[in-house]
Amino acid sequence: MIRRRREAISARERWLAGPQSLARALDSPAGRGLLFPRAEKMIELLQLDTARTYLDVSLGGGGFAELLARGAGSPALPVVLDVSAAGDSVDLVAWPEQLPFRDASFDAVTVLHVLRALDDDAVHGFAEELSRILAPGGAGLIVEFAPVRWGPLNDLHRRIVSGGCAEVDLRGWGRMAALLTECGFDAIDLVELGPFALPPIPRVCVLVRRSP
Repeated sequence: MIRRRREAISARERWLAGPQSLARALDSPAGRGLLFPRAEKMIELLQLDTARTYLDVSLGGGGFAELLARGAGSPALPVVLDVSAAGDSVDLVAWPEQLPFRDASFDAVTVLHVLRALDDDAVHGFAEELSRILAPGGAGLIVEFAPVRWGPLNDLHRRIVSGGCAEVDLRGWGRMAALLTECGFDAIDLVELGPFALPPIPRVCVLVRRSP
């Protein structure tokens, strides 16, 4: 497990130390804005306008999370967590399976294009932690690149989205739902945030919630 974590962190740091124009452009707030064109829908799903506490689990700094919070008029400033401090400024560095927060700490959580870099055990462990830190009535929004049926195209997509990842696992709704099940959520829903133009790769978008 320690070796797996080191590999994930090392891949992230190599990506950011590489060709800066590409890595930084994709990780910038403007770049992430292009990746997530329906920010207003994300705000609505998370009820971010009334959230008092907001966590962004990131692989690229919290610039986009700050844009979301401002767009929502949210009183909450996002707390940004990353697996490495090599990128833009973050508030905390931690592994997703061990979130350093008390139970029921956050009303809203975003997890955007993170889970493809984690294996199934890590995703399930992170889901248990996410359920633990969500406050009553809280919601978490997970967005990740999804697989396609044709093998050669799927392999191409994996290469395209492999930047900053030691390994890439593209999961569809079925696998994602199975990994999130029995983690303590009161609702797990497939939601639509498309169409996505950049890159033109399908996404799986999942809203997890705790009851009030």
